[in-house]
Amino acid sequence: MEIEKDPVPIVSNKKNKVRKLKMSRVVIGLFVLVFVSVTGFTVYNNIRKQKIYESLNISFASNKEIEYGTDNYNPLDLVKKLSVGSIKSYTKNVDTSTVGKQELVFEIEKDDVVKKVSVEVTVKDTKAPNIELKSGQVSIYAGDDYDVKSNIEKVTDIVDGDIPYSEAELEDSAYYVVSTDLDNNKVGNYNVTVKAMDSNGNVNEASYQVNVVARPKPKVSVVKQKAKTAATYNGPSSVDTSSVVNAAQSLIGSKYKHGGTNPSTGFDCSGFVQYIYSAVGKSISRTSRTQENDGMAVDKQNLQPGDIIIWTKKGSSTPSHSSIYVGDNTIVHAINSRKGVQQTNLTSWESYGYNIDAIRRV
Repeated sequence: MEIEKDPVPIVSNKKNKVRKLKMSRVVIGLFVLVFVSVTGFTVYNNIRKQKIYESLNISFASNKEIEYGTDNYNPLDLVKKLSVGSIKSYTKNVDTSTVGKQELVFEIEKDDVVKKVSVEVTVKDTKAPNIELKSGQVSIYAGDDYDVKSNIEKVTDIVDGDIPYSEAELEDSAYYVVSTDLDNNKVGNYNVTVKAMDSNGNVNEASYQVNVVARPKPKVSVVKQKAKTAATYNGPSSVDTSSVVNAAQSLIGSKYKHGGTNPSTGFDCSGFVQYIYSAVGKSISRTSRTQENDGMAVDKQNLQPGDIIIWTKKGSSTPSHSSIYVGDNTIVHAINSRKGVQQTNLTSWESYGYNIDAIRRV
């Protein structure tokens, strides 16, 4: 006999469904609440961070130029005011050895917000070149050659170093020029101006004065007259003449310097002759006029290597130039500031407007 089961009550099933529905709604409500809360917090936090970010600012000093070569430059000196927060880090290394623009970056922080602020600085060279003169005033005799650059000790610049001489002004390059109204044949006072410009356009000038004075009239000397008329000596020199010739030729190419007597700074004509003889152990006088009386007078037909030849300019009776004869119709002498010490043909030199005034064998 089959036993009948009690049917499931319909009311009980409905209650379970209602209960499950309510639970689902609670879960969904909680999920929505959590989602809204999290989303709301994220939005709020983002807004908070954005407001902090926007409030983080630095105002900088108006002068953002740094002088070339500045030691231990501190970028914090640029900061004029910080709105809020603090500086977390900044570019500490500024290259002041290079002219030009550089970007510095500052990091500002407040709470958990960091903002980078950049500023552009310029390394500039505003210092003009330095011009050093040997003297503020120079005196020369009328008729003497004079190189106006010879009174310039040096021209230097903090960026460009030694600045070279130029015949004319240049663009975008370091140089110095010399201008003057000097007339070395006319007695008077003349200005010489040295203008220097560095590669960054900074300019400096310096000046000095050249006093051209009348050459004193030579005193008539009885000894001098005898020396000129008694040019008959044909004996040997008191020094090793080959050493004189070698010493003279070894200094070919040396600089010319008015009043100069040594190879390190340069020679004038009589200073060169005096130096050569001192190099072989013989002391002679200093100027062309006095060297005309050194040693013994020699005729031109008896000219030998090592002899001193004293010259006058055509139309003048005053000795104005000294040279050393080295053989083969050639002389070695300090000519002028443009040519320096050179070996030239004796006959050609006579054609340049010079006469042999005396030949002396020491």
